[in-house]
Amino acid sequence: MNCAFALRLSACAVFLAGLAAPSPAPALVEKVMTVCSGQLCPFFKPAFAVPPGWYEDHKTGMRLGVRLLVPLGESFDTAPAIIYATARHNLEGEDLAGAVAQHQESLRRKIPDVAITRLGDVAGANGSAFQQHEFVSPRLATQPYERVAMATDSDADGNSYVVRLVLTAKSEAVLQSTEETFLALLKGY
Repeated sequence: MNCAFALRLSACAVFLAGLAAPSPAPALVEKVMTVCSGQLCPFFKPAFAVPPGWYEDHKTGMRLGVRLLVPLGESFDTAPAIIYATARHNLEGEDLAGAVAQHQESLRRKIPDVAITRLGDVAGANGSAFQQHEFVSPRLATQPYERVAMATDSDADGNSYVVRLVLTAKSEAVLQSTEETFLALLKGY
């Protein structure tokens, strides 16, 4: 075998090995700039596919600073259940347990009688692990039943985020009837 052919064969093998090597998980938080109070403000948006039977309400979601999903045939105001997602920049490198504790403490200040139950963790498709809790506050008119799932994530630049996906429902029966959609969303994240 001549030397030139051997070099081309080696280069081809290296190229093919590079193609076969596993690539890192895709970045799942997108940075979007919005106009707020007359200036540009960043909006961190968890990226995932909208589940079948639901649509994304972009206008209301941008107004509320969340990624908002509503069942087909409903609106934000009429839906018996909605799913929303947030991502906040994690500049301090807070771990997931700290982020969950902070969220629960904040909620308890607003709603002292909220019942919080730890549910099983859910593994996402990109290797993320969602810590999941159920929040029940029957005296609240708008969001008395919730499933809250939190994980850490990053963007294409390697910045860290705390991601929260929430299924909120007007009744326990509606929460249970939409739970499978929510779990499929977490598993596909």
